[in-house]
Amino acid sequence: MGILRLGKLNILLVIAVVFFCDVCMSQKKIAHDTIDTVIYRMVQNDSIPKARNILDSILKSKRHSIDKNFLITYNYNYGIILLNSGKFIESLDYINRAKSISDTISNTPYSWKLSTALLRIYRETNMYKEMDSLFPKIVLEAKRNKNKTIFYNYIDYIISCKNRRQYKKVIDISQMALENLDIYDFRNKKPETISFINNIVRNELKLYLAIALIEEKTKYNESYTLLNELEKDSLYFTKRERNEFLGLVMEYKSRYFFENKMSIDSVFHYQKLSNIYREKYIKRLKIRASEADRFIRENIKNKNDLEKLFIINKKNIELRNNYFQISFLIGFLLFLAIIFSIYVYKSNKHKNLINKQLKEKNKELLTVDEERSRFFSVVSHELRTPIYTIQGLIDTIEDSKNERQRGEVIKTLKFFNNHLSGLVNNALEYSKFNLGNVRLNEETFLLDRMLNEICNSFSYQLLKHKTELHINIDEDVENDILGDRIKLSQIFINLISNAIKFTANGDIWIRIAQLSNTENQVKLRFIVEDNGEGIKKELQPNIFDGFGGTKHISKDKGGSGLGLYIVKRIVEELYNSSIIMKSEIGKGTSFRFDLILDKNIKKTSSPIIEENNYQNILENYTILVVDDNTINLMITKKTLEEAGATCTTINNGFDAVILVKENEYDIVFMDINMPERDGIETAVEIRKFNKEIVIIALTAVDLENMITKINQSGMNGIIIKPYKRSDLFQKIMSFPLNKN
Repeated sequence: MGILRLGKLNILLVIAVVFFCDVCMSQKKIAHDTIDTVIYRMVQNDSIPKARNILDSILKSKRHSIDKNFLITYNYNYGIILLNSGKFIESLDYINRAKSISDTISNTPYSWKLSTALLRIYRETNMYKEMDSLFPKIVLEAKRNKNKTIFYNYIDYIISCKNRRQYKKVIDISQMALENLDIYDFRNKKPETISFINNIVRNELKLYLAIALIEEKTKYNESYTLLNELEKDSLYFTKRERNEFLGLVMEYKSRYFFENKMSIDSVFHYQKLSNIYREKYIKRLKIRASEADRFIRENIKNKNDLEKLFIINKKNIELRNNYFQISFLIGFLLFLAIIFSIYVYKSNKHKNLINKQLKEKNKELLTVDEERSRFFSVVSHELRTPIYTIQGLIDTIEDSKNERQRGEVIKTLKFFNNHLSGLVNNALEYSKFNLGNVRLNEETFLLDRMLNEICNSFSYQLLKHKTELHINIDEDVENDILGDRIKLSQIFINLISNAIKFTANGDIWIRIAQLSNTENQVKLRFIVEDNGEGIKKELQPNIFDGFGGTKHISKDKGGSGLGLYIVKRIVEELYNSSIIMKSEIGKGTSFRFDLILDKNIKKTSSPIIEENNYQNILENYTILVVDDNTINLMITKKTLEEAGATCTTINNGFDAVILVKENEYDIVFMDINMPERDGIETAVEIRKFNKEIVIIALTAVDLENMITKINQSGMNGIIIKPYKRSDLFQKIMSFPLNKN
């Protein structure tokens, strides 16, 4: 960009500031505050070149009267200009220079200003260790002096915590800052200061509180109310800050509708607005950065001029006081030595900082690589065992002619199939939790029925370990639940599996008690307890650490260590609760957790299908199965026909559309991942000419990633493979036939 010239108004402003500085030399604090105010306002209005020209004009006017106070003012304001232009390293250089001079003067007015600027730079450059060290000190000092800068310091530290994803800390500090703001004594403060803190600072605190509440997936309504208030108050901000501010507000409104309301239209609307405001904000930042680059290339000349002026002024003072010329030469050499020492010190400090950052990054990469290697090692070992066993059992079935022996082998085969399925599910959940891609889904189910089905699936293991499993549910416990049956089942499957592993010739209890009951929700306490061998006290702190929690598992028992890790993540991150473990060697182990669950107040329910009672339950149903896998088609067709349904199969989406046009089907089961035309595209095509037919996704895809696309395609439901026949038939019968 070309060099911007000052208009008449700005020239007058420069002359006024310079004149004020000269007249008020005996009132240094007032003069410096005036310069700071002018520079700050110009920076806020994106007048970077004008702010720089004012500083240079003041420098020239004070050519013969430079002192330490002016050097602090000059370096501090240059640092502020660079800081607001995104040149953080260069800004740190100026602020440190101002601080080093300020430390040599007592009662300087810049102490808190420099500390506040350093805190902001540490935040922008992710120097978290320095920030955590500086923040408590300046907050304590601000509280002691009742300084209004404490609220700016709160915001910088809150943003730092947000960048580190420490959202609980963001919530605590934001709420504390807002409470302090409500009781802050604004007497003797300027009206513009009161307005700025109450309108700008308060809204920034509310914004980060709203962001943290959504990131913590809690108090969505409170967060949405705050976002609406912030949108109305955005006019208090300058245009550049308003674009950044509204960009964040719209982004988290979009998150609110996606995570809490599932309103896709609102999600897209607010995300589009967020992108528009962010583009405007980034455009202005680029303009600032380009202007800053232009005068940064000239700042070496400015610094040299400043040093020369300081030396000349010092020489004149010495001459006026009849000092010998040799004194000036010695002072000059000492000054050069100091400059060189500072340069060497800062170069070494910068080099050490880079080396430290590289070591930390290398350490993080080594940790990730070690965890990845441990993951593949443990999972591959745990997978090979059931796969090898299943292969051997299949050979045994083929060779055996004894029906009783074949029956026992099939039971064992089912057990290892369930074990393998559980291991794969845990591995997938582990991966999804690390990616932050897990959420709760909703369906109606009966709590006692779910527990009985889970317990029946462990019959082989219980018999093998000679252990009994007891279910004790208090009479007042709400049984009809609306929630994520799969996630809740996963908790109990992992806890029961863990209990059986360490309990031989003993008992396992599942206890459920009701703690509270409101109109829409119920709070239940769940306890899974055994009287097995227990866990050593020194191993208990790491029991939930994934692969690190396998030290208590002996080689003969096996295990990946993922089960309890998944349980803890589900309870804490998805249900915002906690799980407590108590264990004593020789007496057993118990796990306790409390969950708040929604009640099925609409009393919607699916038909109850009893195990092994499937004959003719699908009589009169005409079903089309679409899947590109021949084996899957064969298994699904056989399952449906054994239950009395009339079943047609097809291996691609194009022919499926033709069949639906030419025939009448009650239900279409649709695989998602198919070549050429996938299940989503096929369902959309069918909905163009048939709005009534029931389409159910029968798929093994990751539900968290695909559920929105599946619902948008017009499908009526989802069945996840591998599935139990009872779940499949229950889903089918939840859609009644429209036939006479």
